[in-house]
Amino acid sequence: MQRPVAPGSLCIVPAGSEQGPPCYVCYCEGPEGPGLDPEPGQTCAVNIYVTDALELWSTSFTPETLEKHKAQHGLDGAEDYSAWFRVACDQHAVSLTLKDDSSAHLTISREAETLTFNLSKVPSPEAAPRLQALMLGLAEQVCRLKRQLAALKDETPSPRKKPQPRRQQLFLPDPDSGRGGPGPVIRKWMPGESIINPGFKRYHLSAPLLPISPA
Repeated sequence: MQRPVAPGSLCIVPAGSEQGPPCYVCYCEGPEGPGLDPEPGQTCAVNIYVTDALELWSTSFTPETLEKHKAQHGLDGAEDYSAWFRVACDQHAVSLTLKDDSSAHLTISREAETLTFNLSKVPSPEAAPRLQALMLGLAEQVCRLKRQLAALKDETPSPRKKPQPRRQQLFLPDPDSGRGGPGPVIRKWMPGESIINPGFKRYHLSAPLLPISPA
């Protein structure tokens, strides 16, 4: 059965060798990593894999060789290599070197401590289902992240539809406007009344104005 890709259990590392692709995918497979569940009766050991999508390299740990590797590095048997790997990926402290004998050398660091791993190439019949599980797990994670992003966009209001702030009212409302009284009275203009000064009569000059000549 395929397990999903756990957050932080995968990273892209450059190869120290000039041969082959410049970058490789490095991931941790185990209780929290991607890959295939063990067969009934088998114990799942933590393993680290490196791939260029065509070939696969693995630490090929069994529970016994994993405990021996921890003892060689002075670590307790309960030490979790998957936690080491997540920290190293977050800190970009993973380095890879491909060797001429088709093996690989991997180094991961956490603070002042360093772990080294020798990885061997996985035979093609065994590598194919593991690469397939990795690809499907990554595709599932991408689809899930796209759905989460779409849901987040639906919940976030658009900046173009921001509610306009209400303008501050500079004048107090008319106290009589809400009492149901009559509205403002419109006064009718009377013939002969001055337009500039309502209520006063308009006067006409009896003689035309003459221009004043300069002295």
